[in-house]
Amino acid sequence: MNDAVGAADRLIAAVTAGIDAALADAPAPVADVYVGWVAAAEAAECPARYRAAGEGGWGFPGWSAPTAAAAVGRAALDHHVHARDGGPAPSPDDVPAPLEVVRGWIRAVAVAGGPGVGGWVGDLRADGDAATLAATAGLATRWLAGFVRVLGWPLPEGLALLGVTRDDGASGAPRWWPAKGSPVTVACGADARIGRVAGSGGHVLVVHRPSSADDGEIHRRATFEAAAGALALRVAPAAVLVTAGDTGERARVVVDEDLLAAGGEMIVEVIRQRVAALTRGHDPADARPSARCRWCDEADHCEPGAAWLAGPGRWRGGLPVLAPGPVGAGPGAGLPAVDPR
Repeated sequence: MNDAVGAADRLIAAVTAGIDAALADAPAPVADVYVGWVAAAEAAECPARYRAAGEGGWGFPGWSAPTAAAAVGRAALDHHVHARDGGPAPSPDDVPAPLEVVRGWIRAVAVAGGPGVGGWVGDLRADGDAATLAATAGLATRWLAGFVRVLGWPLPEGLALLGVTRDDGASGAPRWWPAKGSPVTVACGADARIGRVAGSGGHVLVVHRPSSADDGEIHRRATFEAAAGALALRVAPAAVLVTAGDTGERARVVVDEDLLAAGGEMIVEVIRQRVAALTRGHDPADARPSARCRWCDEADHCEPGAAWLAGPGRWRGGLPVLAPGPVGAGPGAGLPAVDPR
């Protein structure tokens, strides 16, 4: 992109105007709205489901084993890399053992009541919650192993891990607010950056996922993160690299002004739906049935969702819905039978 700074400035102006217009239509003050990738995907895929999420679904979801996995993986890898400062350069054959790296970070860094995900993990240790701690360590290990597998070791030159809170309180998590005191927070979920952030806009944002996804999902994720990153860093990235640990996939999405505009629209749409929730709430007329209906809390009284579940939704990952089978009725007695629908 020839004008990375100008593109970011134009995006900031457009998104700020869109957010201001959406908030101006609110019948009452809007509380904190956390706009991350999950919120943007929910608002785009099914506005009715997003609006029905309630306060628990409109802010930062809080730490749990699944939501903390990438944060712990990044923090552990960052701690491992910086522990080598001043020492010899790591050998390409000296690949870190992911589980040991995560365990080492938990022992060395996690302090109860501390900042970021480290404080949360420290609280788990203080509370003796071994089950949640083990689940978190396992998921973080999977994330870290896939990240190193795809990007290689040593890590690419110029790579900086993002979203890492260190002992001194410094955090590399890219965030953007439309204005001081705004209820809206836009969070870039990129895991790393390759290259310095300069006016030329040559840096690349890296989004790593433990599992692969379809091309549409990859492009939507890159679209959102490119816009969120441009807002937070005030410089548009040259590209977004989306990787997957299970397949080794590396999909590079080039960033241009059209992609940034599409990402900005995803961000503004979250605010619009948050405002609509104040007056309309869950409206089945806006439902967009998909596989997510299987886990939607509104499925029981959402006619489009119920119809989808009774139709194509009866197939779950290639397997039919199972219904209790008759007992004592020959071979397979007592085993679930295929739902005939």
